[in-house]
Amino acid sequence: MLTATSPGVGSKLPQHPPAGEVVISMRPVSVFANGPAGEIERLRAELRGPWRQATRAVMVLLSLHELPPAQIAGLLECHPGTARRWIARFNAEGLAGLADRPRPGRPRLGGRRLTRRISTLLGRPGPWTLPRIHRCLGWPQVSIVRARRAPHSSRPGVAASPRRT
Repeated sequence: MLTATSPGVGSKLPQHPPAGEVVISMRPVSVFANGPAGEIERLRAELRGPWRQATRAVMVLLSLHELPPAQIAGLLECHPGTARRWIARFNAEGLAGLADRPRPGRPRLGGRRLTRRISTLLGRPGPWTLPRIHRCLGWPQVSIVRARRAPHSSRPGVAASPRRT
């Protein structure tokens, strides 16, 4: 019977049990993730979304353990060129190189909350048109003709230039 004073229990030094004594290990041989498919997909999406900087850091750490980019890419489900790019940026710029750089073009309209609201709305049955989506989201109904007639100046007291038709 094993107790707290038995050799190997609670000590950090490797000790061998006396001859004839049976040691029972509480540690499982292997542990594998086994979650619902939806949770796994959500985790994968997070690694490409808000956690993408952590994924890049993992690429660098794996390369420090001398794994080739092709093997890193296989583990993280990306292209080998992607792994090479992030490792090279880390080598050139350090930890700051793993951050997102500003993207060109106009920023997205809306955001995650709006996307979630529209996705929930489209999950309901029914024929969906843009005016119906606008109405269900609580946006004011504006016709295209009225939008074209609206002044285009954002400063009060400044007349808008006439539109060409």
